[in-house]
Amino acid sequence: MGATPDLKADPQNEHGRDELGELRALLLGQQIVELEELRKRLDNPDVRAEEVSRILGQAIALAAKQSDSVRRQFYPIVEQALKISVTKNPAIITTSLAPIIGETVRKAVADAFRNLVESINVMVERSFSWKALMWRLEALRTGKSFGEIVVLRSLNYKVRQVFLIQRGTGAVLQYVTDPGEGIREAELASSMLTALGDFVTDAFTANRTQEVGKVETTDFIIWVQYGPQALLAANIVGTPPRELKTLFARENERIHQEFATALASFSGDATVFDAARPHLERCLVGQRDVSRKRLGAWVWVTALLLMAALGGLAMFVHRRNTRWQQYLARLGSEPGIVVTSASKGWRHYSVAGLRDPMAADPQQLATPYGIAPERLSVHFEPYQSLDSSFARERQFDAGKEQIESEEVLFPVNSSALSLDQETKLDLLERQLHRLQDTARTLGREIHLEIYGRADQTGVESKNVRLSQQRAERVRGALIDRGVAPEMLTGTGLGDSQPIRQGSTSHQLQVNRSVLLKVDVSSKGK
Repeated sequence: MGATPDLKADPQNEHGRDELGELRALLLGQQIVELEELRKRLDNPDVRAEEVSRILGQAIALAAKQSDSVRRQFYPIVEQALKISVTKNPAIITTSLAPIIGETVRKAVADAFRNLVESINVMVERSFSWKALMWRLEALRTGKSFGEIVVLRSLNYKVRQVFLIQRGTGAVLQYVTDPGEGIREAELASSMLTALGDFVTDAFTANRTQEVGKVETTDFIIWVQYGPQALLAANIVGTPPRELKTLFARENERIHQEFATALASFSGDATVFDAARPHLERCLVGQRDVSRKRLGAWVWVTALLLMAALGGLAMFVHRRNTRWQQYLARLGSEPGIVVTSASKGWRHYSVAGLRDPMAADPQQLATPYGIAPERLSVHFEPYQSLDSSFARERQFDAGKEQIESEEVLFPVNSSALSLDQETKLDLLERQLHRLQDTARTLGREIHLEIYGRADQTGVESKNVRLSQQRAERVRGALIDRGVAPEMLTGTGLGDSQPIRQGSTSHQLQVNRSVLLKVDVSSKGK
């Protein structure tokens, strides 16, 4: 017991004693002490927190059993705490979920890769066939996907029954069946699948996550599509296509989305899954064995004509493209032509680039390739090519022009050559030899026409004779300088073709001259 409180003196007591206080201390002393200690505990938050912590877990568990309100109140608190924990230390949640997620990811990747391989096989088998083309046309016409058309049209099969089974207990939550088809007892099918799964797991693998996806007998096939809480099992006869698995997976995902709460809290009442029947009924698909009808002769004729037309069009397009490519290759190999852009339409062609004036005409080059000049648009900017053939051609033209610009002048009424004209003939001889060498490299031959003239003074007959003498004088001087006689021809023009009209001294002097003209021909002609 605690210490007894001191009795206060009562001023009314003659002996100075508080008898009432002593009596109160004797009767309630212990309770007063306990009340004081209780008051101290209630006033101290640390003490209250320690006492509540001893019974908090038990109180929460008891409240959770009695009502769902406690769980709902704790959802936001736990969610916020989890967010803070992950933000501060992500390694905690990673370490905790790694054993679960790792296995799930491996399984998902394996399933995805297996489905990818199967899809590739299906596409390779069906992409290049008449039936696949008809299916694609039907998909475009009806608005359905190509996969759905393949499921409906590909193979002869029939889904007779579809079961929705809880994974944990094997209980049949819902099933649909065609009248008179399939296994009559749904629970029997569920028990069979569960037993087969346990047998395969125990006999062949120690990994409990391995699942039976297909059971095949002589009479029917059972395909199983697993989900997190439930699985779809289908009783199938015939040979189902691979796309049917996609249909099962899609409906199973929709069931899990719509009935997530019911699947998680299933306690034996399967009536809540009656609304899932439409999903199962969409899996009752199949295709009957429809005998092929004999195609009429007009169908075959139409098909053959269409194929011939398509073949002819393909050959025309191929030939047209080939000719265009050959033409571009010819332009690319032609000296003095650089193609910078080229385009081809259905009835029009266009080519542009750079072209040396001495190069071949691009439009004329297109004719041998079946390209009409009016359908070919060309745009070439001029430039000088460094090709050796063009350089020799320019050298030949320059030499020819220089020779034809020379004038050999004569005195009045004379065919004699002055000293300065003799010097001019020496230069002319050298120019002529250079031109002959250049012509030889180009495969050409040259011939020099020498035209003598006289001015308008004097008698015409005399002027003709004088002009002929002047032409022969120049021809002889060139022969004396080593020019071959056979490549020189002298002709007197008299005064009939004057170089300049007029009677001034300069005009008359120019007309008393000899001019040269170079004729060019191919070698051997």
